Amino acid sequence: MIGQGNTQPATEQENKQAQIILQNIEQYLFDDDAYENIVQKIREGGEDPATMIGAIVGQLLHAQMVSARGAGKELSRDILIPIAAEVVNAIIEIAMDEGLINIQDESQLEQIQGDAMIAAVDAYMSLGDDGVNKEAAGQFTQNVMQGRMNSPQAQQGMINNMVGGAA
Repeated sequence: MIGQGNTQPATEQENKQAQIILQNIEQYLFDDDAYENIVQKIREGGEDPATMIGAIVGQLLHAQMVSARGAGKELSRDILIPIAAEVVNAIIEIAMDEGLINIQDESQLEQIQGDAMIAAVDAYMSLGDDGVNKEAAGQFTQNVMQGRMNSPQAQQGMINNMVGGAA
């Protein structure tokens, strides 16, 4: 997950934060009422389930950040994109299990993942976070749409720009 491959390794603290966030979200996803709510929202997304999946992910991540801040903890923004990718995949799996998405091949899966990630960034940013550079987040969305975020180096560089880290 985080810190593997050619990306900048996550610190031990970031790994712990990411695991807590993922556990919280996973617990939420498997609550019966929340699960049904997610399935219903994806259904309402109609022919474009990726946008709704991304919106759900953005809202879930934002809720985690707000909750942490309310508890007096400041979470690293460096971990948001990798966590979003994990949660996007989990919700795609829910949609597939429920017959809401039928994925024919790897390229279709990658398209849905990419569209959902764009929607997740947009949803997160629309909810507001003063710890994220809005211009860099917009550039991230633009780069994903243009296929320029395929390498781990490009992804890490954009994450660094969004949160003010070293390139």
